[in-house]
Amino acid sequence: MIVVLGRPNVRQDGPHLRPAGLAVEIALAAAAEGARVEVVGSVGDDVGGDAVAVALGRAGIGHAALLRDAAAVTPGMATDIATGAGRLPGLEPGDVELGLRYLSDFSVIVLAEALSEEAQAVVLEAAAYQGAAVVAANDPEASGKTSELERGVVVPRETDDDEASFARRAGQLAVRLERESQS
Repeated sequence: MIVVLGRPNVRQDGPHLRPAGLAVEIALAAAAEGARVEVVGSVGDDVGGDAVAVALGRAGIGHAALLRDAAAVTPGMATDIATGAGRLPGLEPGDVELGLRYLSDFSVIVLAEALSEEAQAVVLEAAAYQGAAVVAANDPEASGKTSELERGVVVPRETDDDEASFARRAGQLAVRLERESQS
């Protein structure tokens, strides 16, 4: 299984809210390659968070470890932090640890965003325990720590990469690593 760690957001698409952001795009890309994928992250306990959870479920992406934060606003909502309506969801070390404990059997963790040093330590410890590869998707802060692992990879962002093509490359790399771990 592939775990994608990051905070999903939403975007308005006509009258509908659609999940967006690097974590969602990477999860969708890996799922499109036939991988079993779970998202560990956080969203607000709002209609944006509902839209993310429903869309992930419909795409066959697990979200049992997606924290719903009642004090936060899902990024991308019209009433997000820019309007003073609330704070953005966090990814605290304890939340990351709890999320990864829900998912006891994974072979790849993709970091879709920068994490605090403490949260990174939680991820690296869980990866070492599971023997999982860690893919740092364009996170220079994690690259040094990730390269310390036997199975750590950094996906650099190319100058001509848009988010969708970058996410597709990161998702495909995660799937390759997962398949290698199974052989």
